[in-house]
Order: sequence, then C-alpha cells, then structure tokens
Amino acid sequence: MENAKYEVKVERNVLIPLSDGATLAADLYRPDASGSFPALFSFYPYHKDDLIGAATEFQRRYFAARGYNVLLIDFRGLGGSDGIPHPAMDRGEGRDGAEAVEWIAAQPWCDGNVGMFGMSYGGISSLKVAFEQPPHLKAIVPIMGTNDIYLDYLYSGGCLSCLPSFGAWGSFMLAMNLMPPTLIDPAGRWYKVWQQRLEHAVPYIYPWQDHPSHDEYWQSCMVDCSQIKIPAFVIGGWRDIFPEAMTRVYEQLGSTNKKLLMGPWMHTLPDLSPREPVDYLPEMVRFFDRWLKNADNGVDSEPAVTYFVQGSANRWRNERKWPVSRTSFSSFYLGAKRALGTDPAGEDGSEQYEARPSVGTMAGLWDPTGLGVGLPLDQAPDDLASVAFTSAAMQADTEISGSPEASIKIAVERGDDVNLVVKLCDVAPDGSSALISTGWLKAAYRNGLESAEAVPLGQIIELRVPMVATSYMVARRHRLRVSISCSDFPRIFPTRTNPAIRVYYGGRRGSHVRIPVVALPKNNNHYAEVHRPDPTIERTPLAVVMTPRWTIERDLASGRTSVITGSHQQSIMINGGAFEMNHIARASVMDSNPEGAAVHGDTQITLELPSVGQMIVKTTSWIGQDGLSLTGRISLNGTVVFEKHWRK
Repeated sequence: MENAKYEVKVERNVLIPLSDGATLAADLYRPDASGSFPALFSFYPYHKDDLIGAATEFQRRYFAARGYNVLLIDFRGLGGSDGIPHPAMDRGEGRDGAEAVEWIAAQPWCDGNVGMFGMSYGGISSLKVAFEQPPHLKAIVPIMGTNDIYLDYLYSGGCLSCLPSFGAWGSFMLAMNLMPPTLIDPAGRWYKVWQQRLEHAVPYIYPWQDHPSHDEYWQSCMVDCSQIKIPAFVIGGWRDIFPEAMTRVYEQLGSTNKKLLMGPWMHTLPDLSPREPVDYLPEMVRFFDRWLKNADNGVDSEPAVTYFVQGSANRWRNERKWPVSRTSFSSFYLGAKRALGTDPAGEDGSEQYEARPSVGTMAGLWDPTGLGVGLPLDQAPDDLASVAFTSAAMQADTEISGSPEASIKIAVERGDDVNLVVKLCDVAPDGSSALISTGWLKAAYRNGLESAEAVPLGQIIELRVPMVATSYMVARRHRLRVSISCSDFPRIFPTRTNPAIRVYYGGRRGSHVRIPVVALPKNNNHYAEVHRPDPTIERTPLAVVMTPRWTIERDLASGRTSVITGSHQQSIMINGGAFEMNHIARASVMDSNPEGAAVHGDTQITLELPSVGQMIVKTTSWIGQDGLSLTGRISLNGTVVFEKHWRK
C-alpha cells in the first residue's frame, strides 16, 4: 500500500478485562516492529470475527502499516465478548469503552496515546466513550453517527420510525445478537459465552415503543458533546440518516480542534460510496498523526470544514466554520394559489388536506445498513399527493447550506393525531422535483418532545418543524417547492387514522420556511480538492459480496403500498469459516387503513464453523404501531438447539 511503513502482524481474541469481571474480545493489528506505538480502536456490536471484521479488514491493516496499533473490539455480550449486553445505545457502552482505553494505554506495545474511530454504531460509541473522558483518549473520528438516537432516528420530531429502524436494522440485529462467537477456541470458551447470551437474550428493539416521548430512558442515552474536549474529526453524509446529527455534533463539540467533512453520501463509508467517493483514510492518518504523534503537519491550521454542494454545483468547498459565516436566512411564505414567495404581505387563506399514509416512498430508503442504494427519487408523485407551494423561477443560483426550519400553521379538522411532514424540493424546468431537505413533527409534541399534549380540533396551532441539514445549489430558472403532508412512509409510521388538516397562509405571521442561504464566494479559494480512492486497491479483501434489495410495490387492487429492502451477503470469516446472510424487511400500508401499517422482517444467517459444522440462525419479526412479535430459532447441523418468542 502507498505510504505504508510497516508489515502487519495480527493477534486474535485478545481479552480485555473490565472492572465487573466481564471481558471484551478484540483483534489487534500491530506494526511488525520493535517499540511502542499509538493505538486506535473501534467498538461495535457487529462481531469482529464475521460481519464487521470482514467489512473493515482493510482499514485496520491500513492504519497498522502506518505506525498504529489497531484494535476492533466487540461490545459486551456480543461477538466474542462475554457478559450480558447493554440495551441498545445505553451509556454503559461508553463506560466499557472508556475502560478499554485505559487498558490499551497500559499495554507495552502502546505509547499511551489512544484514538478511536468508527462508522454508524461505531461513530455513536466513539462519542459515548469520549464523553466519559478517559485520560488516555486523545482524539476521535466519529463517522455517520448521532449523539441522540431518539431525535435523529427512532422518533424524528416525535414520529415513530418504521422501516429503517425496526425492519432494516432491528430485525437484522435480532439475528446478529443470537449468534455465537464465530472464532471457535479449542477450550470451549465460545460455547459458554454463547449459552450465557441465549439465556439473557432481549432484542434491541423490544423496549423502543414503550418510550414515545423524549423521556429519561432516551435522555440517559444522549451524549452532551460540549463535554468532549479532545480533537474530533466528524464525517457525515447529506443523504445519510444522520446529516443533522453530524453537523450538530460538530457545532456542539467542546473541542477547539475539530474538523468536519460532509459529502453527498448515503450510509456508506466515503471510499465505498457509489457517488463522489473520497479516500478519507489518508486524512484520518494526518489527523491522528497530529494529535497522537504530535506531527507538525498543518492539520490544525487548515480550513476546518470541507463539504460537498449538491444540485447544480456538484463541487467541494472549504470553509473555516459551520454554519458558514456568509450564511443569512431567507423566508419563503406560503401564499394563495399554492404560490411560494419572499413577500410576507399576502392575502389570508387556507388549503384543506386529507392525509394519505403512503406518501413518502419517493424520498428514498434512509437505509442504516450500508446497501449503497436508496437515493431520493423524483418527488413529483409525492408532491402531487401533498399540498405543495411552488415559487417563481429563481433569478440566480442559490446555495442552501445549513438547517432549514418550517413554521406551519394548521388546524386539525378530523383526527386526534397528526404527523406533519415538510419537504423542501428543487423543481427543474421539466417539472422533476429533487428532495433538498425534510422535517417531521408530531403535533402532540409541538411544545416539546418530553411530553405529548392533546391536539385541539378546529383551533389554529403553529408547528415549528426543524429540517435536516443539507448543502444544495438551486440553479437559476429552477423553482423552490415546499410540500406539506402527514406522512413520510416508510421512514415513519403513519398515524392510526387519516387526519384532515387545514394549512393557513398569508400575512406577516403566516406559514413559512426559513432557508439558510450562503453567499457565493468571491474567489476560488473556497473550492476544495478531494482524493479519490485508488481503483486498483481491493478494499474488501475478505471477499465481501453483497447484493442489495430495494423495491417499491403498489397493489392497485387492494390499495396496498409496500417498500422492501434487505440484502444477500457472503464473506469469508476471520477464522476461515463462511458467513452468509439473507435479510429482507417489508413495510406495508393501505391508504384506507393506516392503523394496519406494519413491518415484517425475515433474516437467515448461515455459518460454516470449523470443527463445529453448519449453524443456521433464523429470525422473523412483525412490528406494528403498538406491539411486536419476534421469533428466533437456531439449528446446529440440522437439529434445533434454541427457540424463543417475544411478544407484546
């Protein structure tokens, strides 16, 4: 590999003792040289010996070859680690990771400087561990994660997540969390660890529906990023599930040494993205070299922010700050004849709207599993099923960078529950509509997400709907559109009944959207160059093969709309065995029966385990708005050895 300095040696299943007697299992990749080096680690629930190990093998060897000890560590009670797992997103994960930091720092092969990085759950755990402030953690690189899983994923604006959390991720994790350690040791530790796991198995998703408000349960999972004082390099994607989270984390970090990289990516690593791939690993090395090796490489004197402007710009930009210092907010007001304009002085009026729960399928997958598919489609069909307000042609190219916010006045004419969904779109001269940003708010949480309030019938209420961060250039002669509906399926569950609302416009206090507009730079100094991945390098050396699934079905006879996602994956495991997964999740709804909306998941993981044989872990799940039914069954060489049901 280019710039590699060392050969790499590997130690499998290094056991890290915790203070309560549990042990975390880790794989250690080291420079094959004498002396001590800084250490980097990632911390995941996705199994170092199979799924995440195969997916990130290239990363570990890359960093080790450049003078770092690199560890991939399994969460407590998962993969090769023993103990009883924490509930998903629990702060205990951070405390375990903080203990691991101090253990790593005390090893003879470590020079006492430790860094942490990871994507998705690995990004979340990086923030959790940094919040605990272990003394030897010197820098982190959280990638596409969040510090508030309620706000950014499970209950966006108080609206219950549907396919992304319960189907695409939750049903898949039901099977993953029942798997045994796949590194089979001769002493039989793996079997004891697995039996303990099965005895205490509780699905990650089991408690989520019991906490619809941002209550103490979710608040205890949050990370106060202002308490993170160490250097941090935040990486996110505009089409990821966490764009708002990553920009918010960057803004809130207590560190004065921080960087932000935002690309047009979905939930995929930047170098593996099908769109605008970026080789981010050299930048991570430079960042860690600066803060773990004290290298004078200029990282802390460069522009802190690099981001991609989507739309007609399609180019990278450097800035010193986020939000960009040249940002000003422009208000666009809803008006008569479904017009959208900058003049607040317009005649008062209203538009009546009846909810259609299938609206939202064109907005993309919001995929948390890294499929590489699911970008938003033409929004025009969803716009037609919403109440949409469209501007005149823009007189100049307009960069929207930041987090828009909608202030919409409505009255509920029918129904006791309303999800308000606001979308900002770019309408081309040919009529196609491109999604720029979305916001969600359940009307019952209009005064705060901590507790629900009754929604009065016939009374005008104001809903302030925060929209996710973006960077997008609307071209001259294009138009802006604000689409308002009561559904974003399958991103969120619809309400149990179809409400009818009236949207009010006109007057200086009328419904409007505040849009962050960035003045275009006066010179080329703000334009950035990024490094592309070398196409000759194999970045999945363990033969990871993945076929994604994404289907939208409309049954015209029954009126049922379904969105199906999942994948078929195969890889060689670290121990030489084989891993194969078939996962499919389906979210379905009928416009006439929103209460029947549900997610079905089927996952089968087939393991070929050396000296053990074939193990099949099969799970099924059904999740409605008020309950769920889950099953898990495990067979070993054709004999069922475990079966359990969870219902509520």
